[in-house]
Amino acid sequence: MPLRKFLRIAFAFSCVIGGVLLIFLSFLPYRLLAVFADSLMPDGKFESLNANNAIVFRVVFYSGALTLFTLAALTFLRRWDSIWNFLKQFWVDACIFLRPLWPARQEWLSLLALIMAMGLAVVLRLEYIFSSLHHDEAYTYMAFAHSLRVAITDYHLPNNHVFHSILVYLSTQIIGGQPWAVRLPAFIAGISLVPAVYVLGKRLYDRWVGLGAVLLVTMSPALIGYSTNARGYSLVAFFSLLIFTLGDKVREERNLFAWGLISIFSALGFYTVPVMMFPFGILFVWLFLENQLSIPKAYRSKWNFLLHWFISGTAAAILTLLLYLPVMIYSGPQKLFANEFVAPAAWEDLFNVYSSRLGRTWSEWTNRVPGILILSLVIGLFLGLVFHKRLSSRRVPLQLAALLWIIFLLIVQRPQAGSKVWVFLLPLALLWASAGIFGLLGLMKLKSIPFSALAVGLVFIAVLGRAALLLPQLPELWSVRGDEENAVSFVESQLQADDKLVVAPPDDAPVWYYAELHGIYAALYMPESDFARLFVLVNPDEGQTPASVLEARGPGQESATSCNLLEIFGKIQVFDCQESP
Repeated sequence: MPLRKFLRIAFAFSCVIGGVLLIFLSFLPYRLLAVFADSLMPDGKFESLNANNAIVFRVVFYSGALTLFTLAALTFLRRWDSIWNFLKQFWVDACIFLRPLWPARQEWLSLLALIMAMGLAVVLRLEYIFSSLHHDEAYTYMAFAHSLRVAITDYHLPNNHVFHSILVYLSTQIIGGQPWAVRLPAFIAGISLVPAVYVLGKRLYDRWVGLGAVLLVTMSPALIGYSTNARGYSLVAFFSLLIFTLGDKVREERNLFAWGLISIFSALGFYTVPVMMFPFGILFVWLFLENQLSIPKAYRSKWNFLLHWFISGTAAAILTLLLYLPVMIYSGPQKLFANEFVAPAAWEDLFNVYSSRLGRTWSEWTNRVPGILILSLVIGLFLGLVFHKRLSSRRVPLQLAALLWIIFLLIVQRPQAGSKVWVFLLPLALLWASAGIFGLLGLMKLKSIPFSALAVGLVFIAVLGRAALLLPQLPELWSVRGDEENAVSFVESQLQADDKLVVAPPDDAPVWYYAELHGIYAALYMPESDFARLFVLVNPDEGQTPASVLEARGPGQESATSCNLLEIFGKIQVFDCQESP
């Protein structure tokens, strides 16, 4: 037997044996599985395996067995050439995809306008970038982003937007722990929404619609707020725009690299916040409906398109599970899939929950937006759907796919969806409103380039005026400090040896953060700490008293005989509590 054939058969046989072994391990009872895992460790203890996450290891064994069986089949049947051909085509498609990214000469004027809009977006978002951290931001940094290992394994609260926490860890390790560094990943994602919405608008409609959407995204108070909020929602919005743009590309062009990017960006969105299920589902519903209404010219048939569609979606799901594997192992799958904070709403409360949350979302989106602009955008949204056929060559409005998928998820999952869940939808809504407004111009026979340019120019002047008014105010705005930071600064000035600081939720996380920033983190009270006196931070708005704070987070109210009010910083009262003799 030739050596090459012998090696091929030996490799295939080894893969089959390995797969069978993994299948056998996956069927072992937990007790025997734990004994086997412990035997592999030098100290006789495989700590990451427990009864709560054993199913995760079983799924890993199943997946490993499937992979080995696939390798055996490819080797035995001599089908590795097909894999090699796929990789070559993937490389060719990558070159085709990347080649036209540099703008053509006729696009330079639009590119200049886009760069100017991004500059204005930066200015408008500088208002909040240095402001004091809020509770969720501070908790994200202190509980998760302090350690890379914790960021990728700890999911005791869904407050950990894992990919965002990783980026915060990197930015603060490089730059330091200042508030603007903690917010930098969200800030960059928020600025990146500007070019992303332009590219999508240009593809679905035209460049004037794209530029109009750019200016609306630039000045949206809600998007400004989320761009300077150290959470993962602006990242999800950015990934959403990317996959919609890529989806429109693969709709008309068979490109394996673009399909792969859809899988990667979707997985990164899921890895940031699982609410990526909303935009991910919208995209795949839209592509499915588009495929059903017309045979894509770049594909051999509708079934060939659906094969790419299915593989890309499956790849996104598999990659997401792989990214969350450390979370499922160390925190348990129930923390990810059955967290009490994301439990479905009860059927009898569904209407009240949705009406309340959607009303809050509307208030957030329209806060500090002039009434005439709100009315114009609502009319634009309606016209964008009514005149879709005149505005776009796409047969199915993306708005329709969004409506279908969102209603489906709201009924099936019944999420208690707060306003943060819908951040991804706001840039899309502004894009659709921009399309509707330009559709009205077209209906009035005014959609010539001068009138389109005039409309964009007027909005640009409005945004420029707003930025010009804001710039002189920035130093004063940046000098304002939050109540928690002012309280920590005061305690720092009073602190002596063996003094401790006690604080209760919801002010605890910001106080932890600023205590670390001011170098007095060691003064925070820990169980069984020795102390001479206690500085107790009390928030009366939360119904707190010195006694309740000491009972909740300190040594107990009996440990201090008297508490004297020292200072008041907004909602925070600072008390000096002496130790009982």
